[in-house]
Amino acid sequence: MVAAYGQSDQAEFLEAKRLLSEGKYSSAKASFGALSQSEAFGKYAQFYYAISAYKQGDTKQATDAWKQLISQTPDWPQRSEVLYWLAYSGFESGEYDQGLNYASQYAKSIDDEDAESLFIQSYLSELSPADLNLLVESYPENKVLASLLLEKLNAEPYQERNFLRVNQLVDKWNFDISKFESVDLPLIRKDTYDIAILLPFLFESLNNTNLISQNRLVMDMYQGMIMAAEDLAAIERPVNLFPYDTKKTKEATDAITKKPGFKDQDLIVGPLYGGPREVIDTYSKEQGINTINPISNNAEIINENPYAFLLKPSFRTMAIKTAELALSENTNPYAMIFYEQNERDSTFAAIYKERIEQGGMEVVLYQAINKDNAKALLDTLAATYYSYLTEEEADSISMIPGRFVKDRRIRNDELKRMEKDTSFVLPISMDEDEEFKIVYYEEPFYMTQDSIGHILAATRSNLYANNMISTVESRRDSTKLYGYGDWLEFTMLSFSQLDRLGVAL
Repeated sequence: MVAAYGQSDQAEFLEAKRLLSEGKYSSAKASFGALSQSEAFGKYAQFYYAISAYKQGDTKQATDAWKQLISQTPDWPQRSEVLYWLAYSGFESGEYDQGLNYASQYAKSIDDEDAESLFIQSYLSELSPADLNLLVESYPENKVLASLLLEKLNAEPYQERNFLRVNQLVDKWNFDISKFESVDLPLIRKDTYDIAILLPFLFESLNNTNLISQNRLVMDMYQGMIMAAEDLAAIERPVNLFPYDTKKTKEATDAITKKPGFKDQDLIVGPLYGGPREVIDTYSKEQGINTINPISNNAEIINENPYAFLLKPSFRTMAIKTAELALSENTNPYAMIFYEQNERDSTFAAIYKERIEQGGMEVVLYQAINKDNAKALLDTLAATYYSYLTEEEADSISMIPGRFVKDRRIRNDELKRMEKDTSFVLPISMDEDEEFKIVYYEEPFYMTQDSIGHILAATRSNLYANNMISTVESRRDSTKLYGYGDWLEFTMLSFSQLDRLGVAL
């Protein structure tokens, strides 16, 4: 009888597997469910029951069944297959915590570290560096995750790369950073470096003094480089400067690249204009020579050239670093962002918003400003209303630091209105001499003081910046203001005012 019963279970089990292979998941699940108590096939039936449920789209039922199987039979020979399916279903459904936990267990169960790496590379390689970083923080001992994050970070444009995080990962895991570089950049040590200075000198002779005067920016820049070279020579780190005149044209710049000795330059500074930049961009990639743009902070001009750099930080980099500063300084999570509607300011504001929201802050107002709405927006921040007080309330509130109680004589029209309109009531008091009727009041802001942690004003307008600073100052609260370093050049701004308010530029 026992043998016959076992043969019957086997036949049912094989039939259920046939139904599963044919895609008849509902029938297969029912058949496997009927075998759940079978001594010989019960565990296998539960395993395939879960697969049938998963194929039907019931991920929860499937994972619950697999987890139960692992919990109840930890020594089951097919345990690794269950771990595989738990890892697979977790990654497929976007439940990365489940996927990572079971991928690690699966790799250990089959003694193959590459199995975990394959899961992570297959499902997480498309995540952004920010999302990957969150996972690395949740799984700080997962080397495969850390390696993938480092690869992602190192693939970002040089100007935007988070070198602090890169160095943290390299130090912790002793990674060989050279294996993560997308381009093989040779490290060359010399006693003296040759630097080509490609600028639009536009110099023909000393006779054209008008042209020389108009090109003062370029001449001043070059003079500064000469002074810097002298300083380096004084500390025994000499460099040789070789000036070349691009004349603002592609033709002149192309001719420069063909001059004897130009290919031996170690670094190129410039050019400044689009046409010459195209020539040098191509040349630097072909020859593997680093180039530096000395005046722009637009990351787009370096394109995908791994040898091109900006001397100044890009808009994106400045926005990211400002956001990091705001996140580190502010405990109040609420922020407002105002920006002008141009490429630089709107890009800065958008990146800043994204970063602080990723850090847990809430942007309660994200608003473009222009000449039509600027005054109304700033008036909203400074708008107040009258809150009338009894004499007792006034005395009590006056003792509270930061609260300011005012008083005034009550007007005749207010007295008459109170006589006619019972809904209009003012708490009338008498002055110290008991001669005049007065009313005590405060002028609180409609937007409660300290309700906003900080404000970003992404504007290069002298007028808007000044008005924003005055508005924040008028609120007399802890709201912090962030702006551009350009503001320091505005003649209308007072350094003492910036310092007093703690404006971050």
